Amino acid sequence: MSNIRSAVVAVAGLFAATALAVPKPGYYHPSSVQVGTKTRVIMGGDLVGGVKGAWITGEGVKISRVVPVPGFPRAAGKTERPFVRNWLYDILEGKVKPTEHRKLPPEATLKETDWQECAWWFYLDALDNLELQIVARDLYTPERYPQDTPALNHLLILDVEVDANAKPGRRDIFLYDGNSASAPHPFYVTKEPHVYEPFFVFPPRDKHIPLPRVLHLPPDIKPQPLPIHLDGQIWPGETDSYVLRLEEGQQLVCSTIARELFPYLGDAVPGFFNPVLRLYDSRGKEVAFADDFYYLPDPVLTYKVPEDGFYTLKIHDNLFRGGPNFEYTIFCRDAKTDRPLYSPKDRAFECYPQPASFIPPKASPNMVVRKGSIDMPGRVDRHYFTIKEPGTWHFELYARREGSPLDGVLQLYGPMGDLPLSVAPLLETWDDNPGRLYTEKNVGSDDLPIIKKFMLYEGCIPQAECDPSGIYTFKQPGKYCVTVADQPGLGGEHYDYTLCISPAEPSFEVFALQSTCLVRGGRTSFRACVLRKDGFTGDVTFNSTDAYEVNGGFSGEELETDVSISFKNNWEGVKRFDLTASGELPNGKTLTVRVTPTDPAEQAFAYSHLLPAHGFYFGVAGESTRENFKYPGPHLSGEKVKHSGGKSCTSCHDKKASKQHNKGKSCNECHKDKE
Repeated sequence: MSNIRSAVVAVAGLFAATALAVPKPGYYHPSSVQVGTKTRVIMGGDLVGGVKGAWITGEGVKISRVVPVPGFPRAAGKTERPFVRNWLYDILEGKVKPTEHRKLPPEATLKETDWQECAWWFYLDALDNLELQIVARDLYTPERYPQDTPALNHLLILDVEVDANAKPGRRDIFLYDGNSASAPHPFYVTKEPHVYEPFFVFPPRDKHIPLPRVLHLPPDIKPQPLPIHLDGQIWPGETDSYVLRLEEGQQLVCSTIARELFPYLGDAVPGFFNPVLRLYDSRGKEVAFADDFYYLPDPVLTYKVPEDGFYTLKIHDNLFRGGPNFEYTIFCRDAKTDRPLYSPKDRAFECYPQPASFIPPKASPNMVVRKGSIDMPGRVDRHYFTIKEPGTWHFELYARREGSPLDGVLQLYGPMGDLPLSVAPLLETWDDNPGRLYTEKNVGSDDLPIIKKFMLYEGCIPQAECDPSGIYTFKQPGKYCVTVADQPGLGGEHYDYTLCISPAEPSFEVFALQSTCLVRGGRTSFRACVLRKDGFTGDVTFNSTDAYEVNGGFSGEELETDVSISFKNNWEGVKRFDLTASGELPNGKTLTVRVTPTDPAEQAFAYSHLLPAHGFYFGVAGESTRENFKYPGPHLSGEKVKHSGGKSCTSCHDKKASKQHNKGKSCNECHKDKE
């Protein structure tokens, strides 16, 4: 019986592994480009070996080519890697003429039996500067160094072309193979120029420099005027520096997009990149500092420039962690001439959108909606209302979900009668809303259960769990009061909120656990979950339209289901659609909600969070834009290898392959091609 159970578990594990085998981008460098330019972007991630192409949303921008980076041999012989390193510097110093590509390194293959094949090594002088940086980083990177992340080591190069009239703003990049498509990854198009930190800085030729010193070399840049975008990566212990040319009277604003590019790091604590900005004047004195921006981890540094000069802007992680996915882009501008200073609402939803549950409902005869602001520290707002008959009521505060920095707390008092608030009975207090944890799933086995928890927005941008909500059953009518305050006692001009008070009625929300689907044969499928509120136990069905037909739904108290969708029209590329779902409430009315597309993301070894997406994206693969290296290498291309004359096969062939040969005999004896 145990053997049968083990077999079932093994098959289930294999099925799960197959189902999850979708491309997983970890970072894009750079993460933003200027209009009217062509840029080569490096993608590092996992399960990208079969990628056939990439999509990018929006008009005026396209990914014309995807170039896979080969895996470089780590077990190369004693002369191979030094040979490639020397050849690399011959190319950088202009000692190699680009008129003819060498197909094999000279004499090396004749001397070493464990020479490893690599197309990029055999045709090194056919590579461009970016590809040479990738080769050099591998040559100078120790095997299994402490900060190595295997899930980020598979590289692709994307050739991104942006028209001069392309609209600046956020886009989404998707990778696709023959079976699936990756989750969307933020990518920006800007009208301002960029400075890109090199992917790798070539060290001096005369000696081998260990990895840490190589990666900590600052980019070779000249002082930059405003406005400018600065793009780079932070490695462990590294601080990146940029020189800005500023003028007296400018209102400098340096806004960082870092954590928002990749909100969750599965192997870091805290589970996201938390950057810090520092500004130094020409005398080396620190004149400005920025860590968080209100409750958002990505800092915004502001500084009124007192005199002309060269100023140095530095960025690092607050714990001096780092890695290739510690990617950032900094937009440096003059607030007086470009745009006003930021508010929290400007930044809260810059990368990730408002789900349907983030938007407060409109006032109705059965609902009280009050807007207010905690505009000074310590302020407490009072909202009075009347209960006409006993019943259960729902209280909900919208603050972080609207981009406000308010960390709200609600307190319910009453019945008031003629009593002042100071002596009225306190009935209930609601602070954070941990109840957004809505489903647990055993992804292990009965013998070894592994409980996977999906938590809505917990710790995510913009920290919706800080908005309190709750229900209370009133046993007698009368006048009541609910107060709104900031939990730590802060306040200011941006601390706005919306308070909703209504009779508790059953309702629901629907979430898709996948925002991007690859359509094949006009059909695709995804998994969805329903969040049942206030005792809702009815059926929920997905709605079809003229463009598509949806099959699937939730029955009874079911929480998860598989959904299939078929489209009535054909297209090529990626399209965005909005899906809705409907269910009948106990009062006979039909509630229709917008399905929120999400992508699960792991944070710091703990919960899986549902990261909201801008919409459902359905893609149809067209002609592949993948372009393998045009010089595949001598063995792969079928070219014959020059043998070693009278030497044995074990001298000129791989030792493993030599088992098939006549050991001890020369190549001229065991091969028909005598060379």
